[in-house]
Amino acid sequence: PKTNPPTALQRSPPTNSLTTPPNCCYYGRPLWEWGISLLQTLPLALDYVTSSRRDVPENLAAWNYFPEKWEWYLKQRGLEAGSGGPRFPPVFGPPERDVEYRTFSLDGWAGRSGHDAPMIAYDALLGAGASWEELCSRAAFHGGDSDSTAVIAGCCWGAMYGLSSVPEINHKSLEYRDRLVQAARQLHQGGKGGSE
Repeated sequence: PKTNPPTALQRSPPTNSLTTPPNCCYYGRPLWEWGISLLQTLPLALDYVTSSRRDVPENLAAWNYFPEKWEWYLKQRGLEAGSGGPRFPPVFGPPERDVEYRTFSLDGWAGRSGHDAPMIAYDALLGAGASWEELCSRAAFHGGDSDSTAVIAGCCWGAMYGLSSVPEINHKSLEYRDRLVQAARQLHQGGKGGSE
């Protein structure tokens, strides 16, 4: 089969793609490694930021917050070595998650920033396992910017588990569903090293 030349996204991914778990999911890393893998990609993002020549001083001044907060989070969950399962508090229902998710945030509004939206999504994925209902509870039902965290978590969950456990009512009438399914198939095929 004919292979297409790489797209601009494949040649030079934008830095925000490094902050989302689908980047790790696409490359097949185990879930508990995603956080540490994210930190390992940050030198690439820093190279991009400095070579872009756009707002470099401002970006460099704020740079350390992101890795420091992610290192803190990984330590909280016992994932700083990138191995083994996460540690959650013994009681971690919606009220406890709301309190904890605010500690992830920059200003008390959980999920509104580039570091904590993927962090909450990742936390939801770690806690939900293969349960769509539990993922929704953890990623979508909190007092912060829950639509952002739910979209990130749902994207990752779908990449890992597909639609088989998702109630049909959640996706049957989705706008552009056919386009999304086609794009997902192409991404899946591309992740296997093939082309369509």
